[in-house]
Amino acid sequence: MCLTSPVWVSMKFVEWIAECISTTTFSISINGELKGFFPGARGLRQGDPMSPYLFVLAMEVLQMLLMQKVEQSTDFQFHWHCERIRLISLSFADDLLLFSKADEGSLHIFCECLWIFSDWSGLTANVQKSQLIVSKAAGALKQRLLQILGFQEGALLVRYLGLPLVASRLTVADCQPLLEKVDDRLRGWRRLQLSFAARVQLLRSVISALNVYWAMAFVLPKGVIKAIEARMRTFLWQGGTGVGVSMVAWKD
Repeated sequence: MCLTSPVWVSMKFVEWIAECISTTTFSISINGELKGFFPGARGLRQGDPMSPYLFVLAMEVLQMLLMQKVEQSTDFQFHWHCERIRLISLSFADDLLLFSKADEGSLHIFCECLWIFSDWSGLTANVQKSQLIVSKAAGALKQRLLQILGFQEGALLVRYLGLPLVASRLTVADCQPLLEKVDDRLRGWRRLQLSFAARVQLLRSVISALNVYWAMAFVLPKGVIKAIEARMRTFLWQGGTGVGVSMVAWKD
C-alpha cells in the first residue's frame, strides 16, 4: 500500500483499500454449482468499481517514477514524436503504452522502473500479452531490445478495443478485421435453420452493431460499407441455402 503515500491519500483510505485487497476470495463454478473459496493472490474482487480509481492512482505513481528516472539519467532518449511534449507513457483501463527511441539505454530505464513499481505494488507486466513495436531498427538491434524486455515483437497497425489505432483515414485494408468478423458471424449462422424474422433480428442486433461500433470512431470507406451490405443482403434472402432472390431493394 506504499503506492498511495506519494499521492497524498489519507491513511484511513489506505486501510480501507488494504482490507478490500487482503480479504478477496474466489469460488469456482463447476456444473453450475459454486465450489469452495480460496484467497486471491493480488488485486480486487472481479468487477469491483474501485478498481479503475486505484488503477489511476497506481499509474500516477508509475508516471512520477518514470519522469524521475528520465530526468536523472543521461541514457534515456525520447521518441522523436514525443520529445517536444516530453511524453513517456499513456494508460487507459488496465493497459499501458511506453514511448522512447529504439535504443538499449532507454529500455533499461523502462525495465528498472517496471521492476521498482512491481516491488512496490505487486503488479507485473503480462509478458505473453505485451509487445515491443520497433519501426526502423536493424535486425541485430531489434533482437537485443526484445531480449532486454522479454516481450513479443509487435507490428503496426495496433488494434485496441477491437479498433485499429491510426491517425489517418481508414483504408479498405485497415477494415479487413471488420469484414472477417462479419464473415465469421454469418458463417456460423448459415449452419442454423433460421427463419426470415430471425435473420432480420440477427442482422439488426449484431452485424449492424459491429458496423456502428467502428463508425463511431472512423469514417468507413464506401467500399467497406457496400461489402458489408452485400453480405447482409445475401444472408437475409438466401440464408444457409445459397439460393434466393432479393425481393426488396436494400435501400428500401
